[in-house]
Amino acid sequence: MSLKHIFFSVLFVLFSIYVAFLNPHESIFHLTQSQTFKLPMVILLFVAVFVGMVISMAVFWTFNLKNTFSRWKSKLQKNRNNKKRIRLENLFKKAENFFLGGRLEKALSITDKVLDAAPKNIDALSLKGKILFSQGEKVAAATFQKKALEQDPKNISIRFDLAKTYSEAEQYQEEINLLKNIHRDNPKAVQPLFNLRDAFLKKEDWKNVLTSQDKIIPLIRDNKEEWNEELKNKSRFLYARGKQQWEQDKRDSALSDFKQALKTWNKNSDAHLFIGDAYLEIGKPKIAFKKWLNGFEQTQNISCLTRAQRVCLETGVNPQDLIVIYQKAIDLNPLPKKHTYILLLAVLFIELNQPDEAKNILQENQANDELLGSLLLSHTDKSSNSEPNFSLLKDAILGQVAGSITS
Repeated sequence: MSLKHIFFSVLFVLFSIYVAFLNPHESIFHLTQSQTFKLPMVILLFVAVFVGMVISMAVFWTFNLKNTFSRWKSKLQKNRNNKKRIRLENLFKKAENFFLGGRLEKALSITDKVLDAAPKNIDALSLKGKILFSQGEKVAAATFQKKALEQDPKNISIRFDLAKTYSEAEQYQEEINLLKNIHRDNPKAVQPLFNLRDAFLKKEDWKNVLTSQDKIIPLIRDNKEEWNEELKNKSRFLYARGKQQWEQDKRDSALSDFKQALKTWNKNSDAHLFIGDAYLEIGKPKIAFKKWLNGFEQTQNISCLTRAQRVCLETGVNPQDLIVIYQKAIDLNPLPKKHTYILLLAVLFIELNQPDEAKNILQENQANDELLGSLLLSHTDKSSNSEPNFSLLKDAILGQVAGSITS
């Protein structure tokens, strides 16, 4: 009994005693119509107080017993729920271990047991989606991943899994829409943007690829290595969009993209080569020639020089700048790389009808095991050039150059 109950009971008893002293006369108490008792007022009051206290205590203990029973029932239910939760957690861990170990059928069987007991278990729904995805059942996997998202719509892990499922099922628009939602909810997270960019790449949607890339780059500025790599990727994407626009006959837009690609990363050899091709195609061989020479200066890609060499011979562009670059490359590069430049320069001199210059450069830098150089040197000694033989020799040299580039 609480202190409050005791206090009021004592107060009531004291008041009863006070009333009894003020009223000392006997009171008639009727048990039945024929039976009566005369009791002093004090006794009657004490009996009333006692009975009241007994009734009060009975009511108190009745409610207390009810509350005790309710607490016991609640505790029992809680224990049952805890046991069930622990049992399901253990089953889920087994299923997860089987999944990670590659035993998909066993993992699926145990996961189904978890879902039979708890159909809305988020982890089990997500795991079943992963298992079905691994079994190649993309549609069924998406169904369970969606059910998991219904329970936890903001769960980024499940949303990424569902996006991956859409991707593998070639439902690219659904994947893009989901990734956009993830990005909208997590604007400072870079991974959703990487995934979104890659989704646009599959569709070759270069506009949105570049939009995503422009959002990625500021978020990774603190990681210098990754930042540089993504700048290179942006340059490649600009080049790809430029090439696409060139094929669609959007020449000005294409050239703008090529220039932006080189401004972003000046060592993009593909952009250097294609921008030269573009100027050549629109009838500006001198600009194309300069673009290729600049491309070589930036990237050391020999294809830039071979293109420039072809143009200067076919269009009459002054080859002097190209000759200077060849001579500089010969001086700066070690063996055997310098032999490539020697051969190309010798071919250029021969095609410019300067066989003595070709002979000098070959003799000054002749290697004992350089077969192509020896053949080219012997060709310069002939009084009359054999065009078919020279063409074959030239093709062999250019083939060697192409092989050195790809390797």
